[in-house]
Amino acid sequence: MKKEKIIKEKLIYLLKSLGIIFLFLFFSSIFFGIFNINPQKISDKKYIIYLTLSNTILFAIFVYIYRKTLLKDGKNFIKNFGDNIELSIKYWLIGFVIMVASNLFITFILNKSIAANEDQIRTYIDSIPLLMIIDTVILAPVMEELTFRKSIKDAISNKWVYVLTSGIIFGGLHILSSINSPIDLIYLIPYSALGISFALLYHRTDNIFSTISIHAMHNLLAVVVYLLGNLI
Repeated sequence: MKKEKIIKEKLIYLLKSLGIIFLFLFFSSIFFGIFNINPQKISDKKYIIYLTLSNTILFAIFVYIYRKTLLKDGKNFIKNFGDNIELSIKYWLIGFVIMVASNLFITFILNKSIAANEDQIRTYIDSIPLLMIIDTVILAPVMEELTFRKSIKDAISNKWVYVLTSGIIFGGLHILSSINSPIDLIYLIPYSALGISFALLYHRTDNIFSTISIHAMHNLLAVVVYLLGNLI
């Protein structure tokens, strides 16, 4: 009976994880469909406004679903804030160094441009910087960590199966628009490097704010560097 109960619980967590991933991937399309909005027939500014509204609603849904986890982990994270931030930065640095090294290899050795996903985000930042900062620094880190770290960890018990699954799915979904040939799978390395480092961090701390905080910091750093680069 105990074994059957464990299997049943894992099946429930798996279905919940798949549901969360489905929501994350398709909620904006559902939102646009409900309001009969064709993203291809509106300006970038209008698209960003609608997308931010959609993401805000999804953010609220995710916060409600994981409210108990967020409340518990938030209290524990603040209680040991200094140690938690220090550990988060250490894991982020590992992923960041691999990300930078692989991006340099892709750019200067393979002579390929940046991933289409990143290029698109930069275009949107140029259109409405404030909304994109809200989206990339506040909304995205919470939703992505709950999706790719929390929900997947709930469904997968084995450490390395979880870490690789979380990292590769996270990386893969960020490069879908960049894949035109098998060689484009090289973009998996920089994005999955961060995903894997975040998954390792979450597995060690079992506190979702460890990855949310460092993910938000990473995105903020990327936005600030890009904006400053435009001013120079």
